[in-house]
Amino acid sequence: MSKNGLTISLNEVLFYFTRAGFGVNVPIGVSEDFARGNIWIAQNGFDPSDCSILALDNLDSQKSSLSIQFEKSKDGGHLFCSEDKVLSAIQASVSCVDWLEFNGLDGGELKVTHVDCPLLVVSVLGANQCKGIKVTWTDRSKNQYQVNLNDDTSWEIIASSEDPILHSNYADVIISSLDSSNKTSISNGHLKKFNITEEKLKTLNNGVNVGDKWPEIYEYFSRCLVKSSAESRASGAGAGLVDND
Repeated sequence: MSKNGLTISLNEVLFYFTRAGFGVNVPIGVSEDFARGNIWIAQNGFDPSDCSILALDNLDSQKSSLSIQFEKSKDGGHLFCSEDKVLSAIQASVSCVDWLEFNGLDGGELKVTHVDCPLLVVSVLGANQCKGIKVTWTDRSKNQYQVNLNDDTSWEIIASSEDPILHSNYADVIISSLDSSNKTSISNGHLKKFNITEEKLKTLNNGVNVGDKWPEIYEYFSRCLVKSSAESRASGAGAGLVDND
C-alpha cells in the first residue's frame, strides 16, 4: 500500500494510527487506545483520518495537551485540562473509560471540558464496549449532538444539523446514563442508526476508505521510522550492503 492509497485494512488502521499518535509524543499505551478507537470509527463507515487529524495537529502545535485533572462531586465527575490549553481527545477518551470503570455514573454524569474532538471520545467508549450511556455536546458552531451507545448491537446519532459529526469540534462533552426517557433530547433532530454487526461486515468486505487527510496521518506515522545509514545496514538493519541480501 502506498501512502496515497485510498483503501486500507483494519490491521493497517491499528498499525499506522498507533504510530501516528506516538509521532506526536503520545505514550504508546494511549496511542494504542487511540488506534483502537479509530478501528471503531472505521468499522462504522467513517474515515478515521478525517476524524483524527485535528487531534494530532493540535498536539503537534501544542494547542492541546494530554495533561488532565479529575474532580469528583455529588453529581458525578469532571475531567479538564490542567494547563491553559484545549484538552486532547486522545487522552480524554482513555480517561473517560477509566472513570466509568472505577466510578460508574450512579445517576450522575461525567463532564469533560473543552475537548477538541468529541467523536474520538465516543469512539474509545465504543471500542471498550461501554453501553447504556449517552454522550452529548454542543460544539463551537452551536450544533448539538447526542450519541446513544445502546448495547452490543446498535448505536445512534441525533444531531441538530446535517453537518458531519466528524467535523464537530471543541465542546464540553457530557456522559450520562441512557434510558427510555432521555434517548432523544434534541428537538427535531436528525437521527441516524447503526447496526454494529452489519457495519463491521461491510468494512471487512470493502476495506477502510481514507480521504485527503491520509497523507497527513502518514506523515505523523513516518516520524517513527528510523532513517537507514551505512552503520545501521552494516549492523543488520534492513537490507544488507549487497543488493541480493
